Amino acid sequence: MSNDPRGRGAAFLEFWRERHLCTLTTVRPDGTAHVVAVGVTLDAPAGLARVITSRRSRKVGLLAGRGGLDAAGRVAAAGAGPRAAAARPVGSGGEQNQINSGINGEKAGPSAPEALAEQVLEPAGGGLAMAAGRVGVPVAVCQIDGRRWSTIEGLAVVRDDPGSVAEAERRYAERYRTPRANPDRVVVEITITRILGSV
Repeated sequence: MSNDPRGRGAAFLEFWRERHLCTLTTVRPDGTAHVVAVGVTLDAPAGLARVITSRRSRKVGLLAGRGGLDAAGRVAAAGAGPRAAAARPVGSGGEQNQINSGINGEKAGPSAPEALAEQVLEPAGGGLAMAAGRVGVPVAVCQIDGRRWSTIEGLAVVRDDPGSVAEAERRYAERYRTPRANPDRVVVEITITRILGSV
């Protein structure tokens, strides 16, 4: 079947419009999977999936990964916007303190970076992943409803520019509900590379 969401048919597109909770899987530095409940929106024409979250969430900290931080423990963001000016050093809290609750883990955790404007992030295990000229961190999002299931794999970057955040919030409101106000909100933007599933 097609890895282009537009080529998967009406049932696939409708499944990703229905209100279902999803999971986002990233990889910890030790190679183990970090899987959390999130809301995901699909932008089929652009070949993107989006997750809104807090810049201080554990998932964002994992996406920043090795090489995504400068020597002072801040995210090194090229062309950083106004949000990047508020960068703070990463904390040293333990794994238990970094667990976030709620859909998309929007409660702040102490150990993830603050500034992420228009940045391509390095995976925790090493260098940037590339596929067909695209750069990002390998991730997967999945949703299940009875016998129907769908997994989207792709390359993730984290964005905090106002336009990207507003678009992600608009799409989230269409699929789920209007998200609560969060000045620390960022977007995990996933360029789709593979689609698996029963729909």
